[in-house]
Amino acid sequence: MIGSMPVGCRHLGVLLLAGLCALIPLAGLPGCGQDATDKSGRILNASVLGETGTHVGQFVYPRGMDLFTMNGRPMAVIIDKTARLQVLDLDSGSVVGAIKTPEWDQGMPTGLNVGPSLLNPSEQAVYIADTHEHRVLMYTLPIAFADEPGPTEPAFMFGSFGNEPGEFVYPTDIALRLNADGSVREIYVSEYGGNDRVSVFTVEHADGGTSVRWDRAIGIASETVDGSDDPRSLSRPQSIEIRRLPDGSEELVLTDASHHRVGRFTLDGELIAWIGSATDTDPGAMRFPYGLTLLDDSTALVTEFGGCVVRHLDLDSGETLDRFGVPGRADGELATPWAAGVIDGKVVVLDSGNSRVQIFRASGINGEQHASSGGHP
Repeated sequence: MIGSMPVGCRHLGVLLLAGLCALIPLAGLPGCGQDATDKSGRILNASVLGETGTHVGQFVYPRGMDLFTMNGRPMAVIIDKTARLQVLDLDSGSVVGAIKTPEWDQGMPTGLNVGPSLLNPSEQAVYIADTHEHRVLMYTLPIAFADEPGPTEPAFMFGSFGNEPGEFVYPTDIALRLNADGSVREIYVSEYGGNDRVSVFTVEHADGGTSVRWDRAIGIASETVDGSDDPRSLSRPQSIEIRRLPDGSEELVLTDASHHRVGRFTLDGELIAWIGSATDTDPGAMRFPYGLTLLDDSTALVTEFGGCVVRHLDLDSGETLDRFGVPGRADGELATPWAAGVIDGKVVVLDSGNSRVQIFRASGINGEQHASSGGHP
């Protein structure tokens, strides 16, 4: 760590949500509103980090976050629409690392994941879906700190624009499949923009170097608005995770954002189950699920960009266990959130439309982030 900067005070703003988020009633959900929310769904006793701005500790519409532990302390790594990657110490509220991605002429990243480095599995690294530059970047942690962060070359990168196997249009997220020794075996990359698939790359080490080789794709681009053209149809797969089951087997879980559902697939690409539906008109249906974080108790947090809510979901039954948040600008309210996770028993939400992070406790959240996600152990 070269330095640190305290995160700025919250800035609530006065802009209306203009109908972007659906008002979703919470009555009748099991456990809904237990300590974490009031009857309307507003989050109670949330602590807030960040505000709108371009200085270190401020954000401009952040669209990617992961949680991890560094030197025994809970951390969040966040990227926003200025292409700034910032690492926050969640206990102290300080920024302990700040850099920028190398280029952003065409647009900014939307997703990231912390896991073992491809170059040295004993080190942590942050993997970035550099969405509009059509590639994946990897930075070794910890990253440097600068009051005015500048473009920084990654330790590893791959990808280029195109529709062929191994090429990307708009990559959105990265998931890591690990070997028994903790090294990275495969890299999964979701994308949209016409490809709408998850590409799987095998990690190879030879002649003292590291490379990735395209192996297969999961899912196909949907040609219908409801995904009815094929069981594997995808429309903007926004977030992906590798789930390890109690019997040691693994599966891919993803948010099929524009079909308003969560999918479970085998690692060979066969559909296991869909949770939710593009045609569900119930007020409690998913609305553009963007964020996904697996917990170690077979549940997940699904962050709904369109619903302005974080949903606690049972992956096996498909049951919604709880929902947190309502549209708004005040503390405990959310505007187009993109991500959420759990660390040290606390729920951390990337409240993107409000350019801040909100942190709270919920009695129904008993699991921690899934170790196979590549985040904190």
